[in-house]
Amino acid sequence: MESSGKKNSKFAAILSQLRKERGSSQKKTASELGISQALLSHYEKGIRECGLDFVIKCSEYYGVTTDYLLGVSNSRYGIDEEYLRGAGESGESNSLTTISQATKLLLEIATAANEDKETAQYINDYYMLCIYRGALTLAKSGKLPQEMFRLDYSVGHELASAAISMLDARFVFMDDKSRTGEDLADKTDLHTLIEQAENYLLDTFVSE
Repeated sequence: MESSGKKNSKFAAILSQLRKERGSSQKKTASELGISQALLSHYEKGIRECGLDFVIKCSEYYGVTTDYLLGVSNSRYGIDEEYLRGAGESGESNSLTTISQATKLLLEIATAANEDKETAQYINDYYMLCIYRGALTLAKSGKLPQEMFRLDYSVGHELASAAISMLDARFVFMDDKSRTGEDLADKTDLHTLIEQAENYLLDTFVSE
């Protein structure tokens, strides 16, 4: 069994790492967490142990799980590691199953950190517009009834495309919550989908 000293050492290192990743001083962070700078320094050096209430407060402040803070889990946002390892086993690449699993994984990651409302809203709006644009294309090809839409295909498609571009442009100015990307260490369906999309873009628009 892991000793409490070792666990405290992990917590101290992770606490210090999260603050540095945010680019915040000990003084500013301590003030926002409601403790003195000296006490935060002791916590980050592992000199003193904090109570459960402070662990929870730090979890909410940094938007990570208490398990991650305590060094129990490598997943910052509570994504099940067994699920991540198995998510790449959906079978044939280029299949709708890969798209389905990759979408599920992306949504899980986006909504796992409950405090990260901006990311969750971005993903919601982005997928809504992408699905709407795909539905418009299916309607134009006769796969869906035109009566489902109020906007003409060309108008709806152009507006949706413009809105997606604006969402992307606005989102890059938000705080980066992904940090090191440790939650996606193993290859998953999301990795596969990204690889397929980039190959498609390169083959279609770049390759001669």
